[in-house]
Amino acid sequence: MKVPQVALGIDVGGTKTRWMIARDGVLIADHQVSTSAWRQGAFSDEDCLRLKQIVTATFDGPGPDRVALGANGCSDDEALERCESALQRATNWNVRVVNDAELVAATGGGRGISLIAGTGSIAVARDRAGYLNSAGGWGWLVGDDGGGAGLVRRAVQEALAAEDSGRPDELLSRALMESLGIPKLQQTNERLSVAPSAALMARHAPVVFAAAAQGSVAARLVLADGASHLADLVGRLLGRGVPGPVFAAGGIFENQPSFFNQVSRLIRQRHRVIALLVQDPPVVGALRLAQQIASPAARRPRKLRFCNAGLADAAGTSTHEPIAP
Repeated sequence: MKVPQVALGIDVGGTKTRWMIARDGVLIADHQVSTSAWRQGAFSDEDCLRLKQIVTATFDGPGPDRVALGANGCSDDEALERCESALQRATNWNVRVVNDAELVAATGGGRGISLIAGTGSIAVARDRAGYLNSAGGWGWLVGDDGGGAGLVRRAVQEALAAEDSGRPDELLSRALMESLGIPKLQQTNERLSVAPSAALMARHAPVVFAAAAQGSVAARLVLADGASHLADLVGRLLGRGVPGPVFAAGGIFENQPSFFNQVSRLIRQRHRVIALLVQDPPVVGALRLAQQIASPAARRPRKLRFCNAGLADAAGTSTHEPIAP
């Protein structure tokens, strides 16, 4: 009797952890939990055991014989190897660990550059030798330009500078004040300092796009500069010998298609590579990577290989607990 091949793909984000299970190439389960439900530190042995307990409780039948996990916060090869070793010790899984941003390219079905514009912004890719390279992703206090938090920070700066000059951009100033719930734009810093976070900053990004659509000159400048920065992230990686194309994802791209088109156009003009918008969730990429693991002997090759073969039913309905919208 043929033993079924069971693949497990896990996407560990800063907020939620989502996993998919496929048996003989067919998707059979799709689940998610809060990452805080199991992770207390940086993938300690205890964290890994809690993750295994939560995930294996959702299996109906044999456990996984191959696992791929995208890890938020593991930004270089050394950190990824430490995380992979901890998971192997605690779970005895045949597991490969990659940076969570790498899942975007895998989800897109190919090898290339993952460009993310969500709350923050980053570009990551493997070079031809298989080593992880990244550009951006510095955090919302000092970087993440082109991501939601960075766009809002820049919009506030432009609106305040316009008011200081005596030529306020009424559309942008009014949009920001209404979104922030303040009577004067000068109170922005006080408002955002109550509980500062990237998520708090980024939640106001939609009004920047709305103001630009209504004709705000300052808002359009902010978006143009953000798009330019994202295209530059791609250029930095290409300059280090990383191959294209570009696979783009994240809430900003998904919710603002005209902004993605703007970024895509700049990437094509400046760097002669194409950018593709990936609309499937990154966990699909984790499952694809898991399906490529042949045996324990194939653990962590230095050069990750991506294939175009998709799931037999990547968009199918889970036979278990559904994902909340």
